[in-house]
Amino acid sequence: MLKAYDDNLVLYNHKPGPLLDFDTLLHERTGGYMDTLDQLICQTAQQAIEDGTEAITEEGLNDMVVGR
Repeated sequence: MLKAYDDNLVLYNHKPGPLLDFDTLLHERTGGYMDTLDQLICQTAQQAIEDGTEAITEEGLNDMVVGR
């Protein structure tokens, strides 16, 4: 599932692969819930567009508040 997100993420500076490197971080942050994973990736991508980085980074993922 994570590979599908990674392969289809449309950000200017995104190259396929980085999301797979964050697999442990993503699982810990989301508790393994798909809806929370979707929220985290989407919010981080939106922030990456707004701040001009145009890529998902570990810092960006850690800055997002998700879940309950």
